Parts: sequence; structure tokens; C-alpha cells
Amino acid sequence: MLDQVRYAVVFVFSDPVTAGGVVVGAVVLGASAWFAARRFGWRPVPSVFAGIFLGLVLALTFSRSQPSWALVGTEFCLLNGFSLHGVSELFNALLFAPLVWCAVLATRRPLAVLVSAVASSAVIEVLQPLVGRGMCETQDLFNNSAGAVVAAGLAAGYVALRDRMA
Repeated sequence: MLDQVRYAVVFVFSDPVTAGGVVVGAVVLGASAWFAARRFGWRPVPSVFAGIFLGLVLALTFSRSQPSWALVGTEFCLLNGFSLHGVSELFNALLFAPLVWCAVLATRRPLAVLVSAVASSAVIEVLQPLVGRGMCETQDLFNNSAGAVVAAGLAAGYVALRDRMA
């Protein structure tokens, strides 16, 4: 698993345009989150981290090319089900978790964050084949959503426990 993460990092940062996009996206979205936190009364530190993680999610999902075999079929989106068998599947389940965790800590609104994460995953899946950066798979949406549900639930529980202890 650690080798796969290392490979993903090297892959993303081997292309200067993608690497620049990761850094610029993380900085811009992190700074935007800080301003949003001030505007909406959110907690600033988890807001900034949520913005940074959003930049990383976007960079990772749009950094790969569309596979050549995906161009052959007539399906716009590959219809497959939820699975955690394989590194890619597990990675997709964990992809939104840090973003959702930080966003719930920042906003204290787990349901709104969860709905936003699932909607963002759906938009990403639809956009990937349209811009030629990856492919649309329902499995990715299901895995991203499952990870977001777990992260939102854990973060909501943490916030409730922390409030109760305070």
C-alpha cells in the first residue's frame, strides 16, 4: 500500500503542469477556505486543511489520462458496483475522507458536508471523460461516497463527544 501511495505521489509530481496545479490549487483553495471561514464563522484551521485537501482531490482525479481502452467503448460511464478489492478501489474509498473530516470539523454540519462530497464526486466522474482526464466509473462514485459517509460519521461523533466533554 505504501508503495502505491509513493507511486501516486511520484506520478502526480513527475508532470510539471500537474505538480504546479497541485501546489497552486492547494494554496488557492486553502486561502479561499480561510476567507470563507472568516465570512461564515467556521473554524479557520480545519477550513484551510479542507481547502488544501479539496485541491489534492481535484489534482489526483484530473491528473491521469483517459485509458486508451476507455475510448473504444460507447459507454459514457462504466457501470460497476462497490468494491474494496484492490489498491485503486481502496484509494477511492479514502480519497474524500480527509476533506470531509476537516470540513465537518470546520463547519459542524456533517450532513451538508456529506451531500457536498457525494455531489462533488458525481461531478468529477462526469467531467473526467468530458475533459479526457480519467474515466467515469460508478464504482469510484460509490467508493468515494462510502468513504465520505464514514468520515462524516466519525467527524460528527468526534465533534459531539468534544462538545459534551467541554
